[in-house]
Amino acid sequence: MKMLVAIAAAALLATPAFAQDQTELNEIVVTGTRMQRDYQPAVAPPAVTVTRRADNLIVTIQVVNDTREAAGRRAELIQTLRSMARAAGSQPDIALSIVEDGQLVAFTEDMVSTLTLGVDDDRSDTSTATLIVKTPIRADDTLDSASGRIERFVESADTSGRSLVEIYGSWQLSIVNPMQYRPVVLQAISEDARRTAAIFGDGYAVDVGGMSNTLTWVQSGPLELAMFVPYDMRITPKP
Repeated sequence: MKMLVAIAAAALLATPAFAQDQTELNEIVVTGTRMQRDYQPAVAPPAVTVTRRADNLIVTIQVVNDTREAAGRRAELIQTLRSMARAAGSQPDIALSIVEDGQLVAFTEDMVSTLTLGVDDDRSDTSTATLIVKTPIRADDTLDSASGRIERFVESADTSGRSLVEIYGSWQLSIVNPMQYRPVVLQAISEDARRTAAIFGDGYAVDVGGMSNTLTWVQSGPLELAMFVPYDMRITPKP
């Protein structure tokens, strides 16, 4: 069976494999650093998995400004952020978010004035703001086409003064309400168990354990996820 790369289900930064975090609308962000090619498994999924496309492609962007005066930096950043929020609001395939307490929160123009700006680690005279850009993954999308929508949005940003907008993080996938797929996965395991029992004949029974384990997911392609419940199966003679 082709092995699938294990990617941590986490917040917006890489964490140990399979760490999970509930986000806005029960949306789980799947972090990955090698999404383009050469998937290498960290954990081997079981024999039965259910594969589907992720719901969204996500990336972190940073808005930076190094205008000399602090008040000027803030004013230019605020104007840039307002412009970006308006632009995202007019595009059905682009959404902006911020991270609060590990959750994705939709970012709107009304929130701009209350946003706390950061300071560049290497330059105290440079202010920063970090946002998340998200685009829904379509049935005919490739990684290039989906990421291209985000890249075009970033490149077309109407910046003010010395503000710059740049993609800051790695491409990530998200899945909305993943627990809805647990019954589908359990059904697939059940059908596989019945087929296995039939192969061995009437004198054998199949014992499946681990059905109380948590639903887990790994990246199986540039925009695809494989979902599974870790389980074990034993073939035993009937008494």
